[in-house]
Amino acid sequence: MAPADPLTPEQQQVLELTRLAGLNIRDDIFVILLELMQSDATPMLVLQVLRSLAGVAPQSSPPATASARSSFSGRFT
Repeated sequence: MAPADPLTPEQQQVLELTRLAGLNIRDDIFVILLELMQSDATPMLVLQVLRSLAGVAPQSSPPATASARSSFSGRFT
């Protein structure tokens, strides 16, 4: 899926650098991320957008169990 507007030369350069760094990202997703960064979105919002685009559910920390707590007792003294 191509973005509605073609990428500017600057956006094309940033996209090329992104791909050279090993991140294979679609052009339309790249444009969304650029817009979020240019709008001063919080990092958490960018992360939420990335997760929703990737279809990943938000992660929550599982509650600590008694056995997990007791296995660390006395090791950090």
